[in-house]
Amino acid sequence: MKTVAIISTLLLAGVAVPPCIAREPAQEVFLSAGDQAMTTSGETPAREARTYLLRMPSDLPINFSVDADNSACSLEIKKTSQRGVLSTISRFPASFKDNGQSGDEYTFSFFQNRVSFMSGARCAFSFSLTQM
Repeated sequence: MKTVAIISTLLLAGVAVPPCIAREPAQEVFLSAGDQAMTTSGETPAREARTYLLRMPSDLPINFSVDADNSACSLEIKKTSQRGVLSTISRFPASFKDNGQSGDEYTFSFFQNRVSFMSGARCAFSFSLTQM
């Protein structure tokens, strides 16, 4: 009886505490001065998103241009001063323009579409950020 109680306790403890999954933090990107573009390219890990963070140092209009694999990728853009998703893009090439304000943070998350996620395919992308 004592053995059954110990085994039951261990099984319950294993189910009650979910395993910790380490996620890669967002990689910070920066705007270049003037009309020079800051270009980044990458690939999402299988079944995971790749996230980039842009912190606005001052009030600046920005232009975000992106190219990605139409058969595998989607992009979600969020802005801290706005609730929810600012824009979702699933057709590439595409561009996004906004008037950034000092203190705003933009989050750009690339992820696989449903078919690519299920097959474990990766999403290849490149993007550039410029001041307008």
